[in-house]
Amino acid sequence: MKSMVFSLGTAALFFAVSCWGAGWNFAVSGILSLLLYGALLLLTKPRKKIGGVDVELISGGEELEKKLQEAREDFASIGQSMAAIEDLELKRESQRLHKTAGNLIHFLEKNPEKIMSARRFIDYYQDTASKLLKKYVELQDTGLKTEDVTRLKVRTKQALLTLNRAFEGQFEKLMENELMDMDADIRLLKQTMKMEGYEE
Repeated sequence: MKSMVFSLGTAALFFAVSCWGAGWNFAVSGILSLLLYGALLLLTKPRKKIGGVDVELISGGEELEKKLQEAREDFASIGQSMAAIEDLELKRESQRLHKTAGNLIHFLEKNPEKIMSARRFIDYYQDTASKLLKKYVELQDTGLKTEDVTRLKVRTKQALLTLNRAFEGQFEKLMENELMDMDADIRLLKQTMKMEGYEE
């Protein structure tokens, strides 16, 4: 919206100055103003980026950006619920979830080619965690202390422990190549040091 207003204002100013100020032909000023408007609109249009690369330049970039946005929204929802949770143990587990999710999303932003491999995490695990925590906060806010409510709170804690393991497992799967590369680098370093007499 801002780029459109800026482009339109600049083109209108150019038209006024060239047509009435400089005395150019009305049609020429109009055509040049339209061209200026189009060029400025293209140049000032905000560009979505993933990993520093324009979404438009990545194969399937729009779909990847959409998935990443879904992940960011669930991440924000987990953060809001986490802040509202009163139970200390549950808050600690939700903080752990939130931290892992944040690290995973940061990894995906830097490695957009891995986004589609993270669909299970985005569409199921993180989405489930977001909904579960939101419902827990709603239940907590009712102030009810019945047996059923207490049981649900205990089950929520157990579910969060399982989700934390799932989050970490999903992250590890995504980083499999990086972990293998690191392991290979370390083995090569040890071999090189041994050959050069730095290691017994």
